[in-house]
Amino acid sequence: MSKYFVSLFIKSSFFSLVLISTAFAQPKIMLKLDDIGVKNNQCKATPVIEILTSRKIKAGLGVIAANLDSTALNVFTPYLKATDAHGNKLIEIWHHGLTHTNNNPPNNNPEFKGTSLQFQQEHFNKADKLVLERLGVQMHSFGSPYNAADDNTNRVVAANPNYKVFMLSPNKDAETDGVANYNHRVMMEISTGMVNYDSFVADYQKLKGKYPDYMVLQGHPNQWDTDRITEFNKILDFLVAQKCEFVLPYDYYLATHKSKTNK
Repeated sequence: MSKYFVSLFIKSSFFSLVLISTAFAQPKIMLKLDDIGVKNNQCKATPVIEILTSRKIKAGLGVIAANLDSTALNVFTPYLKATDAHGNKLIEIWHHGLTHTNNNPPNNNPEFKGTSLQFQQEHFNKADKLVLERLGVQMHSFGSPYNAADDNTNRVVAANPNYKVFMLSPNKDAETDGVANYNHRVMMEISTGMVNYDSFVADYQKLKGKYPDYMVLQGHPNQWDTDRITEFNKILDFLVAQKCEFVLPYDYYLATHKSKTNK
């Protein structure tokens, strides 16, 4: 065989391997679970968190800071310590507002949309401090209540150097002032609290070509009954069968911004 054909064969084989690798690559999955709180040693999302930790599946839990009472650490300690087979943590606690209210001044606004810069700064920083006090966790990711946010919100998040992720941000740029905006959403619920496996699979198949790097799956486990949890388990089974990797938002940021985080 001539050197030309040997070279052509090698190049062709390499190109085929690249195509095969690309064809089987799957998007990373961020589970964005909202509205978590603890009162009197009770957390409504416990059944779902137990499923995730027992299956060694990573997930981000968005806590409403004012809904964490003094028993929160007792409830969350086992989950904060939970790891996968490689010793990597399974749960990330992320910032989901101080009060998660939608009756704020000046016009019955959501907590982080249409409210003043000062209001948003106070709520954001108070929630950050409260979670650190109650759970001993410094948060690094944010998702606004109701996914409602504005330019003030971007400024507030970027002003705190601990925060590097904004999930489902209204800003469509990949990054804003050093904060990554993770907006590749695939619908897991057909309406708030209504997990639907068939609808999710259809959305996943439709968007996997558009979002080859990562997908954000939002859910509200406080509202899931037995049937919704069954649908959620089916979605997990599907994603595992697709060889998808579950990632935590801040871990994904660190993995994709090594040049910045190593400075």
